[in-house]
This record gives sequence, C-alpha cells and structure tokens, in this order.
Amino acid sequence: MSHPHHAFLPGASRRLEALSDGVFAIACTLLVLEIHIPHFKSGISLSEQWDQFGELIPSLIAFAFSFLNILVFWTNHDAIGKVVTRFDTKTTYLNIFFLLFISLVPFTTALIARNINSFLANACYGLVLCIASAIATWMYHHLAFKAKLFFPEVTMASRKRVLRQVISGPILFIIAVASGLISNYISIAIYALTPISFMFLPQLDFDTKEEEVKKEHHE
Repeated sequence: MSHPHHAFLPGASRRLEALSDGVFAIACTLLVLEIHIPHFKSGISLSEQWDQFGELIPSLIAFAFSFLNILVFWTNHDAIGKVVTRFDTKTTYLNIFFLLFISLVPFTTALIARNINSFLANACYGLVLCIASAIATWMYHHLAFKAKLFFPEVTMASRKRVLRQVISGPILFIIAVASGLISNYISIAIYALTPISFMFLPQLDFDTKEEEVKKEHHE
C-alpha cells in the first residue's frame, strides 16, 4: 500500500515511538538487573553452591515470564503503530500512561520473585499488567473506531477481529489475580502462559479490502 505523506507523521509518530521503544528497552534491562549474582565463598562444596544458585530460581522464572509479557506488549504496540496515519493528543496521553505501568513491571517482578507465596505481591504484579493491557485496549479502540486514525484501507472486519484479541489481555490478567485466592502458583502459571499463548495466536495482522476478498474466495 502506498500512502500520501501526512504532515503530522514524521514528528509526532517518530517521537512517540522512540519514547515507547526506550521505555520498553529500559524495562527489559531492569528485569535483568533484579537478578542478583550469588557470591560463592572460597572452600564451599558444590552442593552448597547449587543451594545458593537454587535461590535464584524464583527470580529467573519471574524474569522469563515478565520479559515475554513485555515482548508481547511491544509486538502489539509495534503492529498497531504500522497502520495508523498519525497519533493525536489523546493517544499520546494514553500511551504515556501505558508506559507508566510498563515501567513498573521490573518492580513488581522483583516483588513477586522475593515473595512468591504472598497474595499481595501476586496481586500487585497482575494488576500492573492488567491496567497496562486495559490502557492498550482503550488506546487501540480510540485509534481504530473513535478517532478513525487507521489507514482507510484497513477493513472494519479486521479491526474488530483484532479488538477481540486485544481485549482478552486484561481479562486473563484479572483471572490470574483472582486465582491467587486459591493458589499463587495458579496465578504464576497464567502469567507465564499468557504471553506464550499470544505468540501462538494469529498475529495482529490487519487486512485490506483486497486481502479480505481473497481470503473469502480461498475459504
């Protein structure tokens, strides 16, 4: 698709995307810094070294699923950014609040890693992801349906299909937080499986009218 040059596109979108990419990158880096390197004292046995290393397992697991969750957020953010003509002021503010909660992920990751049996730590982690996901859904709905800032070639059917995918995020995180009332390990399993499931779901690919017609004929 070729699109006419938009007067707002070079400045507005690039600065917002640069800010977003920077926050995502810093959040991922801070996740690693929260994993504290064990200090093996001279003369301790191999089994003692393994015991000390084993204390890192909660941090490593929390790092892994937090990194994947941030990865999914970034991938979806990038996919949506490719089909908008520009970002308006409301989108800018929504994006900033979205990034606020993304920047909290390293803190809540460390909190849950060090307090794996705490419902409060579990709930804090899930609520941060839930709010970030809810703001992302609001931002998408605004761009796709309210402000109509998507390229006109993107069909309404594909916009609605993607909305159904996006809205499942906050729902899953709410379920994860509530599951902590039964067992924190159920919540952790949902936090870990949610980004993996999104990777195997159909990606946020938007169809043009021509592509939609081809799919209908193929079916």
